[in-house]
Amino acid sequence: MLKLHKLYSEPELFDPIPFHNGINLILGETNESSDKTNGVGKSLTIEFIDFCLLKRFNDSRVSKIPENAFDHEAFICLDFSIFDNQITSKRSIKNQNTPILLFNGKETEYFDINDAKDQLTHLLFGSAINKDHPSFRTMLGPLIRDERSEFKSIVKCYDTVKNIPPDYSPHLYLLGINPISYNEAKELQKDIDNTTKARRKLKRDVEQLTGKTFSEANQDLNELTSQVEQIKDELEALENAESFKIIKEEVIELETKLDGLKTQAGAIKSELSKIRLFKGDNYIDESEVSALYDRFKQGLGDMIKREIKEVTEFKKKIDTFQKTLIDSRKTTLLDELNIINKEIKNIDTRYKEKLQILDKEGVLKSLKTTVSAYEVKLEEQSRLSSFIKKHDDYDQSIKVLKQNRSGKIIVLDTKVTEAETTTDAFEKTILDIHHYVMGNKRCSFKIKIKENKQVVEYELRIHHDGSHSNEREKVFIYDMALLLTPKINLFHPGLLIHDNIFDVDQDTLIKSLNYLAEKSDALNKKQYVLTLNSDKFHTDELKKLKLNIDQLKIASFTKTKKFLQTSYQEL
Repeated sequence: MLKLHKLYSEPELFDPIPFHNGINLILGETNESSDKTNGVGKSLTIEFIDFCLLKRFNDSRVSKIPENAFDHEAFICLDFSIFDNQITSKRSIKNQNTPILLFNGKETEYFDINDAKDQLTHLLFGSAINKDHPSFRTMLGPLIRDERSEFKSIVKCYDTVKNIPPDYSPHLYLLGINPISYNEAKELQKDIDNTTKARRKLKRDVEQLTGKTFSEANQDLNELTSQVEQIKDELEALENAESFKIIKEEVIELETKLDGLKTQAGAIKSELSKIRLFKGDNYIDESEVSALYDRFKQGLGDMIKREIKEVTEFKKKIDTFQKTLIDSRKTTLLDELNIINKEIKNIDTRYKEKLQILDKEGVLKSLKTTVSAYEVKLEEQSRLSSFIKKHDDYDQSIKVLKQNRSGKIIVLDTKVTEAETTTDAFEKTILDIHHYVMGNKRCSFKIKIKENKQVVEYELRIHHDGSHSNEREKVFIYDMALLLTPKINLFHPGLLIHDNIFDVDQDTLIKSLNYLAEKSDALNKKQYVLTLNSDKFHTDELKKLKLNIDQLKIASFTKTKKFLQTSYQEL
């Protein structure tokens, strides 16, 4: 049992709101200055309640309140109870992720909000983490419906803008159906989706690698495998010849020598290319020497002055000596190159002779080329084979996951069948509410278990459903039937909050509220919080209303007396 007691703040920034058993009305009312009832703070009170019950901050309208409208360091507080545990939740906008919870007067500050959620889950269900029941926050989904859900679906309880996928686990639990098989089937579906995504990416990679479709890549793999086997057979056949080992070693030795000699020849050719840069007469012109000599002559002492002719003659001797050295080196290099070329020619002849011997032994024309081709083909075949094998592994994994998922769905279907007594009683309550409000029993409720991704489908049909008004009424009928069906008492926390659900026609509004009045005794054992605008009532219809609005009102707000006592623009 989950029950609210009081909503307030520390320090006091709004009037505290007390809650009691049965029906609790939070009204938006007109006054002399304005006949508007929207934007006065009704929905914000529900947001404050949900905030204290640890709703995600970013999903809450509390996150959009500016500092000048509400002190971000102030605590929003909620006194509530779970069975016999008296709890106070204190949470500020500034420190929204570190709430404080008081359990029977003992304070605990949580530095991780998830730990606080786990604690509340444990108190409500007896364990914090268990697939046999939903989490505390998941359970509150169908119990606290704010107006942003637009009441379009009995299962999708959240802000329609966020498009959150439906979660049937709290709905199944409320009907006494263990949701573990459903949760496991959903987890398996996630695994299937992830594996399918990985398989699709792998297939795309193979197609990009080969430039062909995946089926064609399979064909290529078979051809590559055939080629690899053929080359391997040729190598093995060659290696079986008696003389092959000796010849193979000789060929490899000759290849090594050839590579070394070709490297030496390349180095010599490079040096010869540099020497050729010095070919021709490198003497300096006499006129240039004379000009240079005259420039520096004046700076020389008498003892070291020389005639220009002497200088020129000395320079020529140096040039002649340099040329002699270069020519000598060039001759040496040419001799070495000739020797190396002869040796290369000799070894190349022997190499070809050895290869001819190999040709006679088998079908290979070039040992080096064939081995290289084998290695390339083997690597290509290995890479493509690993991709395709991984794709096949994904296929097999998906098959196994789907089989396991089908097994979980069968178990869930069995659980639904076993709960027919409860679901029949639930449907009977739906029929009774429908008859009271709509005047007939042309409605039905069915649980369908399917093999699709959703797994479960709740089918609730009411008279003339499909319209905006009737879809909202459908949610009211569904939620109220869960709250009031005796067989569900064991599973239902006993709390239901509707924020502006009655955007319906006048007749439906009056009859729905009158149904609440008829069930006031049963509701006194529960807690139903409803926000409502007084201008929804037509004056001539008020006399038909059996519900005592003033008596059940726990808070009312107007344009001049708002919940936070100020006007502001949301962030």
